[in-house]
Amino acid sequence: MIWVIIAAFLLLLVCGALAFGNGFVNQSGVPRMTRRVRFGKDDKILYVVAHPDDEVLMSGTLSLLKRSLKLPVKALYLTHGEDGPTFDLVPKSGLKERRTQELGRVKEILSLDEMVVCDYPDRYLANQDFEEVCRMVGREMEAFQPTYVFTFDESIGMYGHTDHVAAGKAAVRMAKQAESVKGVFQMTLPSGMLALALRMSKTFRERYNAEHGLPKPNVAVNIYRWRKYRYAVTRAHETQTAVMRELQPYYDKLPRWLYYAVFDREYFYYRDKSEL
Repeated sequence: MIWVIIAAFLLLLVCGALAFGNGFVNQSGVPRMTRRVRFGKDDKILYVVAHPDDEVLMSGTLSLLKRSLKLPVKALYLTHGEDGPTFDLVPKSGLKERRTQELGRVKEILSLDEMVVCDYPDRYLANQDFEEVCRMVGREMEAFQPTYVFTFDESIGMYGHTDHVAAGKAAVRMAKQAESVKGVFQMTLPSGMLALALRMSKTFRERYNAEHGLPKPNVAVNIYRWRKYRYAVTRAHETQTAVMRELQPYYDKLPRWLYYAVFDREYFYYRDKSEL
């Protein structure tokens, strides 16, 4: 009998810890994405990001859109991420090819309908001719005719990466001009997740500028059902293992059911076309 009581106590303790952690990192009262936006069978999704691995923070949402709602999804990467770390898997000269291969795996995991990877220089996207970048993004939008665009915010690009900011600016500008687009979703974090990131991530501590901070989330997606896809997408970027461990501490150390019981949501700042 005593062991039953002890087991029950431990179970309650674990459940309490999970509930506390979930409550700390998440923001209550944020509407579910599918309540804010009524997706229809004719909708199409385009996401515009700077690098391979930028899709990780919305990969649960993309899985829902593709696998549950059965919507076409196209990926547009503006660089190959060739200036990133290698995790000692390839020489720097071979990183572009390796990261392209990793994206091939991501395409399979997410069942993407299309993927375009541009050749703008990694880390120097913001130094390119912005009008030319916009024209290129516009051409891809025209070809695919998306109704919703997912991208970075235009202020800080999640944590201060200028490539992210440039990608967000180009995507929003062209979404505003595209006749097919109904609205834009921009990746963001609630205050609890941001506080944790600033405490645990060197990248956030060094680069995040609160004066140009993230927009407050106004839609959320529960990704617990889609956790295996987010985990698989994260692991697909093998050369970026160190980056993934920094931005998602302990994701590969804890059981998936446990980790995603706490980090079970992805957040966005959504704007209708009229608000762009």
